[in-house]
Amino acid sequence: MGIRAAGITDVGCVRKHNEDSYLVDPDLGLFMVADGLGGHAAGEVASQIVVETVARFVGETLEKDRTWPVEYDPSLSYDGNRLKVALLLSDQAIAQDIRRNPERETMGSTVVVGLFHGPKITLAHVGDSRAYILGPEGIRQVTRDHSWVAEQVANGILTPSEARVHPFRNVITQALGNGGDLDVEVQNLELSRSERLLLCSDGLSGMIGDKQIWEIVEQAENLQLAVESLIYAARERGGEDNITVILVDWQSDKA
Repeated sequence: MGIRAAGITDVGCVRKHNEDSYLVDPDLGLFMVADGLGGHAAGEVASQIVVETVARFVGETLEKDRTWPVEYDPSLSYDGNRLKVALLLSDQAIAQDIRRNPERETMGSTVVVGLFHGPKITLAHVGDSRAYILGPEGIRQVTRDHSWVAEQVANGILTPSEARVHPFRNVITQALGNGGDLDVEVQNLELSRSERLLLCSDGLSGMIGDKQIWEIVEQAENLQLAVESLIYAARERGGEDNITVILVDWQSDKA
């Protein structure tokens, strides 16, 4: 499919352990960042459950002839249903783990996941892990944070700059494993040959701004150096959280 990708995770400068998990699987066309919540209540367990559950279900649904564990959503594409159902199953799997291990009752996870079919991407997310599209003209965030400050910005109460430093900036309104109704957002995008998809946890987006992210990626010689430079920049700004970033691009076989 002409997919090239690089991913990396880092504990940051403050946390004692890394609760993020990620997946880079060019063969499946599947790329994912999951940011675990819960600290000592095993956020890293929750994020790993998400990565494993999504990868398993996407792998099992390569063929369309199968029985779905939940109702098929006709408003979504086949890949959209694959990702939505995979995240619903992840939510259930975290809840089941909590029932077996009550000491983990506060754990959960955000997630952002991209599934490629050629240059076409199906994106799904829950929480404040983000997806961006980067091209020669700049960077644009293509996911909407499920967070308190994002709601305030959308309602015109806070400006984006105020939201970045607000004391409630880390309060999220949706997460896998937290119970209640889950709002899985699904969308379809397409990359041009000059564009890249970036997936990240808020350990990156909370430390450095969009413009700096774009500049670092544009200046890097390759994808691996770009993700390493992004991690370095987030650490230089304080590295207050775990930092995970994936960069993906797609090139057709034709010139």
